[in-house]
Amino acid sequence: MAPSPPHLNSGDALPPLKPGVIRLYSMKFCPFAERARLVLNAKNIEHEVINVNLWEKPTWFADKNPNQQVPIVEHDGKIVYESLIVSAYLEELYPDKHPLVPKDPYSRAKDAMLIEFHGGKVIPNFFGAKDGVNEEKVEALKGDLAKLDQDLKERGTDFFYGSQPGYLDYMIWPIFARVPSHGCFGAGQGIPKSLKVLAPWVERMMKDKAVQSTIHPDSAYTEFNKYYRKDATIFDRVETPN
Repeated sequence: MAPSPPHLNSGDALPPLKPGVIRLYSMKFCPFAERARLVLNAKNIEHEVINVNLWEKPTWFADKNPNQQVPIVEHDGKIVYESLIVSAYLEELYPDKHPLVPKDPYSRAKDAMLIEFHGGKVIPNFFGAKDGVNEEKVEALKGDLAKLDQDLKERGTDFFYGSQPGYLDYMIWPIFARVPSHGCFGAGQGIPKSLKVLAPWVERMMKDKAVQSTIHPDSAYTEFNKYYRKDATIFDRVETPN
């Protein structure tokens, strides 16, 4: 696994684009940029990663996305941003390369509704439940995860996509990767074992090659979180294998 490239800062120049190669603007600890990285790696799409220090952004970064957020993909004069849009775009750009979405329209709609639920409920409650301090958010998060657990149980498959991870699995995964370091259910604790279907799903996802190419040790997430959004925000001092 190649180490993640250093994050570019305010004084750094924009690296020249490589013709025909997709460029991903990312930040190696960002869960939303991770969505795009998962799709790129799962589909084995040739690409390069340009990491950006989101606290001291390069002056040219606003030209890539007026919101100045990651992920962004750029290739052949085209720029696309926002994590779900970027991930869907990559799937549509390479539909026959390790497909990640169901062919059936109703199945795709069900997945889209679950992604909407994840974004509207799971993610806000996850961030609100940090360190288990807000008991109301912790209980709400448990309820959200119970819904996902029930959905996967009804599907009767190892992953939400089927026998292997798909678009839905990858879109919701980055939050699960951060549960132990976030401390929602106690320091270092993963999701409750009472989630009989979802807990094994987490274990299976950990073995997926795309996941292994993006995930960091819990200790790295914990160390990074100590400084993020503070004057001492660090992007490259926390060592990771990728």
